[in-house]
Amino acid sequence: MFFPILRRKKLHGILLDQPEEGNERCKTCGGVCCNSFAAIELTWEEYERLQSLGAHRLQLSLYGPHRLEIDYGCEFLAQGRCSIYEQRPDVCRRFTCRD
Repeated sequence: MFFPILRRKKLHGILLDQPEEGNERCKTCGGVCCNSFAAIELTWEEYERLQSLGAHRLQLSLYGPHRLEIDYGCEFLAQGRCSIYEQRPDVCRRFTCRD
């Protein structure tokens, strides 16, 4: 039996020092970063904001950073797009991909 080799374009994730707004790649990527991580770290303010937006997979921590458990598929990803794009956490704003 023959299985064709699937060739995917390799992307390299980069966490920038400052958010990069207007990244054209984000408009067409289909949410690759939203499907690539187990969790993201949140500040208390971000935790509260996501809680008010209806997040179900928040992890409160007494000793370290709070987290949004993504489990390789963020609950705010809808049809390949971020449904809370304007309210997304800082780490999401600073993340970008390069070829």
